[in-house]
Amino acid sequence: MAKKTDDEQEPLYPFPMAPVSNGEWCPLPITENQIRVAQLVIEETTARAKRHGMSRAQFLKTAAATMTAFMCMNKVYGYDQDGDNAMLPVKKQHCDDLDAAREVLDKKQWFIMDVQQHHVDLDKFGNTGDFFCFLDFIKAPGTTCPQSIGQLEYIRQIFVNSETNVGVISGLPAGIPCGPAQMAKTRDLINQLAGSERALSQVVCDPKAPVDTETAIANMEHQVRDLKGRALKCYTYSYNGWRLDDADGTAMLEEATRLGIELVNTHKGLPAIFAPGSPETVRTIDYPGALKNFPKMKFMAYHSGFFQGDTHPEGKAGITEWIEVLESLDKKDRRRMYSEIGSTFGFNLVADQGDAPGQEQFRIAHLLGQLVKTLGSRNVIWGTDSVWWGSPQFLIDAFKTMQIPASLQEQFGYPQLTDKVKKRILGENAARLYHVKPKQERCTVPASSVDQLALLQAEQGGPREGRSLRAIGPQTRRGFLAMLRNEWRPYI
Repeated sequence: MAKKTDDEQEPLYPFPMAPVSNGEWCPLPITENQIRVAQLVIEETTARAKRHGMSRAQFLKTAAATMTAFMCMNKVYGYDQDGDNAMLPVKKQHCDDLDAAREVLDKKQWFIMDVQQHHVDLDKFGNTGDFFCFLDFIKAPGTTCPQSIGQLEYIRQIFVNSETNVGVISGLPAGIPCGPAQMAKTRDLINQLAGSERALSQVVCDPKAPVDTETAIANMEHQVRDLKGRALKCYTYSYNGWRLDDADGTAMLEEATRLGIELVNTHKGLPAIFAPGSPETVRTIDYPGALKNFPKMKFMAYHSGFFQGDTHPEGKAGITEWIEVLESLDKKDRRRMYSEIGSTFGFNLVADQGDAPGQEQFRIAHLLGQLVKTLGSRNVIWGTDSVWWGSPQFLIDAFKTMQIPASLQEQFGYPQLTDKVKKRILGENAARLYHVKPKQERCTVPASSVDQLALLQAEQGGPREGRSLRAIGPQTRRGFLAMLRNEWRPYI
């Protein structure tokens, strides 16, 4: 199995075989099970490519390769390949027959709205070796660092190389690596090129930031009135930490209320390694107080408050504390809470399925089952945290494919992931919150614009075939540390 890569090395897998960090958190060690999955994927995709007379690189971009990877995951973890107790149901023909695989993954043309997307402002942070670690991720083919995480590659990966209909561009603390003004410019560019609303942007606020900072409370009105940001995004680990229900958070929410903001999105879980005290400040325990203080506001926990490994200060791994907080709320307040699954869905999809205490199997099914059971299907929101994961198409494919096994439904009372539920989570819920019309006609980017992106999508046979298959962020601790040193890093 390859441990290092460079720009020229051919991708080995149709999607990442281990969780991809966005630069905030350090990946967990690669396990033997993940290595077994990765090795089996290489073997199975190589054999199928040969039978089809294709190079392995060509085959990896097909729907059949994606289904083959699902099959390999099922085999290593001992899951059923098909039937009511399968999590990622796969039939042999879906791995062997290119058309059969496309029929499974492409037949459901649903509205997809991704509320967590990022890119780097290359005008502001465009120098290789810049202090900010975001700027030296793995490069996409044909790009130089940091172009692979810039505006053009973001547009390509999201709006050409995936089925995403509408994307919400999200910021990070202090306008790094993409501030509110650039977020609005990217949004306007996409919508202008498409001649329809394909992108939205958010208001970003750090309530403890100096007044002259672009994400300070004093600049929220500019972001709402002039930049037309929809909804608020904030990070309770920023500027040494704060809470939604303390004086700093309250001042921000009071200004948001004055400006007519109805939805507050907050990074919760996934502690940032560069933010002192982050494991404490990204907990979800401040929501009850915020709900009480602002009875008309809606709140969304980005990442669903997920803590990887042993990073929670009290040992409450995964979404344990988030579920506890939700269950402590009365029904009226719970209806104002939303759970976004960006990075959390991807993390648990490709993480070692035998490495979740109490949930030794069906890790991602447990997570979705808990969220839908506790919040209802109307309050779970689709997000991917791309462009860090590369094209989000494999995540869309997995979500469309997966189901909650019948044994888990019976044992834990989880609901079924019906097509109706999936359509809500993939886009309808976010559309309702952001006042977007799912059935509104939306155009592709014209072929004459942005490197002829629309023409490229048509020529490549759809969104899946044009993917670079490269995750942008690191997937190992060694890779994370190498990224901070601006060195090449391993991948799986």
